[in-house]
Amino acid sequence: MNYKLRLVLNVLKSKEEKLFILYDGQELRVSPVGDGKTVNISVGNEEVYKTKGAEAFLKRAEKILKQQADAAQDGLAQIQNDIFKVLALYDCSGPRHR
Repeated sequence: MNYKLRLVLNVLKSKEEKLFILYDGQELRVSPVGDGKTVNISVGNEEVYKTKGAEAFLKRAEKILKQQADAAQDGLAQIQNDIFKVLALYDCSGPRHR
């Protein structure tokens, strides 16, 4: 199984909304519904995307991050707007989860 998809499973299993600040200062909210499949992603106050399943979430999140980084036209935006940083918000391997 793809490493990213394994990390996405943590997102799908969660019931916690998490906030990620994009390079340009906009908020990216990741809101798992709690059914193990559905995750809502919102960018700022305007765009809201509903995803079903790990692959759909990963594809949409990566697309949003890429679009935001490309719009910034700055190499640092590519580093900040990284899917692994978003997935790390739901990392269950840290000391507080052991």
